[in-house]
Amino acid sequence: MVDLGEDEDEFENFMLPLTVSFETVLQIFNNNFKQEDVKRMLIGLARDLRGIAFALNTKTSYTMLFDWMYPTYLPVLQRAVEQWYGEPACTTPILKLMAELMQNRSQRLNFDVSSPNGILLFREASKMICTYGNQILSLGSLSKDQIYPMKLKGISICYSALKSALCGNYVSFGVFKLYGDNHFDNVLQAFVKMLLSVSHCDLLQYRKLSQSYYPLLECLTQDHMSFITNLEPPVFLYVLTSISEGLTTLDTVVSSSCCTSLDYIVTYLFKHIAKEGKKPLRCREATQAGQRLLHLMQQNPDVLQQMMSVLMNTIVFEDCRNQWSVSRPLLVLILLNEKYFSELQASLINSQPLPKREVLAQCFRSLMEGVEQNLSVKNRDRFTQNLSVFRRDVAEALRCDGSTEPPGSLDMMS
Repeated sequence: MVDLGEDEDEFENFMLPLTVSFETVLQIFNNNFKQEDVKRMLIGLARDLRGIAFALNTKTSYTMLFDWMYPTYLPVLQRAVEQWYGEPACTTPILKLMAELMQNRSQRLNFDVSSPNGILLFREASKMICTYGNQILSLGSLSKDQIYPMKLKGISICYSALKSALCGNYVSFGVFKLYGDNHFDNVLQAFVKMLLSVSHCDLLQYRKLSQSYYPLLECLTQDHMSFITNLEPPVFLYVLTSISEGLTTLDTVVSSSCCTSLDYIVTYLFKHIAKEGKKPLRCREATQAGQRLLHLMQQNPDVLQQMMSVLMNTIVFEDCRNQWSVSRPLLVLILLNEKYFSELQASLINSQPLPKREVLAQCFRSLMEGVEQNLSVKNRDRFTQNLSVFRRDVAEALRCDGSTEPPGSLDMMS
């Protein structure tokens, strides 16, 4: 293990073999010959650099690596992705290298305030993700055995890299719009294009894809709801459907991310409804974004109703391992649509034998006891505590003679 410390000369000496290799690649690229040799060299370089980047966990050492790569060598990797996008043996190591570079591990990407490196790094990542995303979609339909290695694996790496950038706290994304830079908008559009090329079934079937997509969606709903609300209605409904289907998965990481994303969306909607008509003119843009979301939900009321059914079904009939995560969006859904919640409540109670109905009715009354019409931390915590007691009491009531698990579950989901 070599300790590079903060010595730039030692770093340059350590990187000398890779420098020679990159210069050779540049020369071959410029002369347009021996393309197979270039691919083999780039694959090795990308793997070596990823290992080095993984080991550099301080700001000083990472900055030396970034200064070594940018602006001379990163464009070489961009060109390789553009040229050999259909060859995952080449693109996968390069995309993984970029994903590693985007990781703000140990705050290594918290550059000095006078440094533009965070913006420059994101711009390079944006270009690579957009290049790969646009090119990979040109492959057309792929067979079942080809779709993951040829397409979905690369998309999952792109999503992982983008998630690291969005959650890394080293880029102020507001400056892109302020200065007319379209790299942020472009990468978000690439995210959408790639997403729409993937079926909901594949999103959940391939674990690495689901574990990169759903945390990325969580970041987008947390900090970029203006982007979410500006999606075309079919695209937004596609996203909501992906959340709804992810809520039922056995993967706790995925289902928890779905709960969190749903909570951000419905909380945004709830706050808009609560403040509608009270906002000053300076907040008009935020009001319009909330109005778009409200209008879409009014046009498709079944979407949130279905999610409420799924969450209630999870609490009542399933082994819920992330009860806290489930409780957060469930409260907001109940406050947004108390009428439908009453219908769900009646459906469950009426599906049970007469001796159990009063017990279940009391469980539902206790669930909302002390819960107010707001989303304060105190109110959310109160509901979460009530939900824990509710789940225990309902399970005990339904267990008395074991009469109706499947009918109750099916009735809830209908």
